Amino acid sequence: MELNKLLQKLGLEEKEAKVYLALLPLGEATATLIAEKTNLDRTLIYQLANKLIEKGLVSYIIKNNVRYFSAASPKKILENLKEKQKEIEKAMPEMLELVSTKEEATKVEIYKGKEGLKTMLNDIIRTKRDYLVFGEEGRFQEVLPIDVHQFLMQLVKNKIHEKVLVREDWRGKVIKSKNSEFRYLPKKMLSPSTTVIYGNKVAIIVWTPPFHAILIENKEVAESYKVYFEALWKIAKR
Repeated sequence: MELNKLLQKLGLEEKEAKVYLALLPLGEATATLIAEKTNLDRTLIYQLANKLIEKGLVSYIIKNNVRYFSAASPKKILENLKEKQKEIEKAMPEMLELVSTKEEATKVEIYKGKEGLKTMLNDIIRTKRDYLVFGEEGRFQEVLPIDVHQFLMQLVKNKIHEKVLVREDWRGKVIKSKNSEFRYLPKKMLSPSTTVIYGNKVAIIVWTPPFHAILIENKEVAESYKVYFEALWKIAKR
């Protein structure tokens, strides 16, 4: 590959590369000599040399009031590239986070059947965040009695707190853990489905067999549901 084009790929402008390559065999050279070797204007040589000095690829000394330029070792180019690589690697997590936020702003998954519901319960435990529930909460213990007991034990173990809004007619019928806080609303105010809000996720469970859990992962959606939940929580009975 032609050296000038290679240097351009590494970030130098065409005329900068031309000056740098001319300087390598010259050792020390005046702007006039560099201009002769490159067929570039002498005034332009000073401008290009200053750019190369900023990049650490050229230095100069003054002898008898005349400026003599010299090229840094080509190894300096490699050192510059390694420094840039380190800077990019350092910034990579932040850049990837930005990409992830944009590409995965909304993620929707659908779980089916009892195994799907178990997967969702396990996800709540893995998140290790307090969560909110409203709707037909009691259906969990009807459909997954053993798993719900184990789930509640995991809540206590992982110090996860749950706030639950449930129908008034379920009072005293829904099993709890010491980390559970329940309030009650009239049946007409709650949906026949169950909604679970945890982290940046909202799970909507439809209890018509074979059961479906629609999991939405989106911060704004989750925040909206949290606001709605808290509004209901304030008017619910203890």
